[in-house]
Amino acid sequence: MRGAGSGVEEVGGGRYTGGLSVASFLKTVTWQRIDTDEGVRTVAPHVVTISQADLMPAHEATAAKRLERLPRD
Repeated sequence: MRGAGSGVEEVGGGRYTGGLSVASFLKTVTWQRIDTDEGVRTVAPHVVTISQADLMPAHEATAAKRLERLPRD
């Protein structure tokens, strides 16, 4: 049985890809921090909407709670 990546070695791709390294098995994770009230007011409503669409209630609740905690203008 052959997988999707099995042709790399057969067509010489291994010469320019450099083969495998530890980095081949690592997952890159990124995050962002919002430290200002203005940032929360700008981003949190969008997070709520996207979280609802993606069926991620914990993310939705966290964003909604951040909005609730903001001081009233």
